[in-house]
Amino acid sequence: MTTGIHHTTGITGDAQANVDFYADLLGLRLVKRTVSHNDPTTLHLFYGDAAGTPGTLLSFFAWPDTARGRRGSGQAGEIGLTVPLESLGDWMQRLLSRGVTFGGPTRDGDTSRLTLEDPDGLPIVLVGVPDAPAGRPWAGSTIPAAMQVRGIHHVVFWTEDPQETGAVLEQHLGFRRVGEVDGLHTYRAAAQLGHTVYLRDTSGFWPSAGGVGTLHHVAFRTASAESEQAILNAVREDGLEVSEVREHGYFQSIYFREPGGSLIEVATDGPGFTLDEDAAHLGERLVLPPELEAQRQDIEVTLPHIALPGEARLPARDLGWIHRFQPGTADLTLLLLHGTGGNETSLLSLGRQLAPEANLLSVRGRSLEEGSPRFFRRFSAARYDQAHLVEEADALAQFVRDAAALYDLDPGQVIALGYSNGANIALATLARHPSTLAGAVLLRPVMALDDQPQTDLNRLPVLVLHGQRDPFLPLAKAVTPYLRQSGADVQEERLEAGHELISQDLALTAGWLRDQARHLAGRPQSGEES
Repeated sequence: MTTGIHHTTGITGDAQANVDFYADLLGLRLVKRTVSHNDPTTLHLFYGDAAGTPGTLLSFFAWPDTARGRRGSGQAGEIGLTVPLESLGDWMQRLLSRGVTFGGPTRDGDTSRLTLEDPDGLPIVLVGVPDAPAGRPWAGSTIPAAMQVRGIHHVVFWTEDPQETGAVLEQHLGFRRVGEVDGLHTYRAAAQLGHTVYLRDTSGFWPSAGGVGTLHHVAFRTASAESEQAILNAVREDGLEVSEVREHGYFQSIYFREPGGSLIEVATDGPGFTLDEDAAHLGERLVLPPELEAQRQDIEVTLPHIALPGEARLPARDLGWIHRFQPGTADLTLLLLHGTGGNETSLLSLGRQLAPEANLLSVRGRSLEEGSPRFFRRFSAARYDQAHLVEEADALAQFVRDAAALYDLDPGQVIALGYSNGANIALATLARHPSTLAGAVLLRPVMALDDQPQTDLNRLPVLVLHGQRDPFLPLAKAVTPYLRQSGADVQEERLEAGHELISQDLALTAGWLRDQARHLAGRPQSGEES
């Protein structure tokens, strides 16, 4: 049996907005920043009380710019948080002062409740409870100790089969049925926190769809590995498919879907979040599992930047393109442009490897081909939508100018590095807006523009790398002649490769970028007198 709810795990599309809501507005402590064990490019945040106690934990996978999910059957759809009843007036004042929309207060038995949503649309309920447990207040919270969130009060599961879902709660998770009112079934466990589960009967309702603003799963707590194994055996004997025990470092877990479709985790209480961080410094830095530590640089550069309350943060503004900015220590900026099927994270680790000190500005193409991002539409492998290509090249040039202003970059030190479709949009942007870029690395480009504009590239440095076995090589024959006729300083190499990149691509590019960085460092910044 379990002893109540251990944690919830939701999905956020905006990690910084998530931090602002849970750590700043609600005053929870960020007790761990790590990565998903299934995908080390996914930031995983845990919030809780001062010690990260099971029963107080809310966790989130950061999936930037992912589609919203859909509430429906087969999913948990609401988190209730326990606060002292006498603090509810203060919470109302706080929400009003921050301009946060909320509903209530409403009475439910001896509790009073305020309803609101987090920035991704996940329903949150502040439940004012008489004689709320003292908990473990955090001295560094934005909230006075007397009104701090104590922990999880409840979750709500939407299920088409409340009897079968309820049987799992009673037989395997240690909850007992209390009653039912208007299709809402209540189950409680003998615990101070995380003690209530509501089952909403959603018979005939549409099925849920995972995504931003939804709960991925709910975890229930158990005291030891032995009790967890007993639950695993009992669930399996009951005919449900259950995972083997998975080691997550801070706790061990098993997973299964209850008959209504929601994903359930059972997690041990220990060893806890002080396994790899001192209690005084929980959540202050990215912590990786030991097996991923050697990949830290590649992982860090792909993760969204977050700042806790009071910390300096990167400027934020909608520039019309989904992108990721990673500041460096030099004036050089690499504009990273992925190939078809990539996204704004695809070239980040490569960019950091090629130019360790550069700023990285990585962009996601705005066109979709069977769900795969690219930078402009095409009618076939060799026929491109010319109007769309021109439109997107112009928009990309404006984005570069806007991003340089937003992130305080030297616009005279932005070099595009594009692969495949990204190289093609870089070439089109260079041709139409030569003053936008200080140079370009074109990896496996083709000449996508049917009508190449006459332009003066004024000895702009360009590195062009082809693959001798690249099936698109016949379409690339016009690239270098056009650049040279336009006055660019072109270094062209043909490598023993196909369309894929090889180590020689990386070595040539890294050396070329070092040369350009030295050259640009000797020039005055844009706007300065020479």
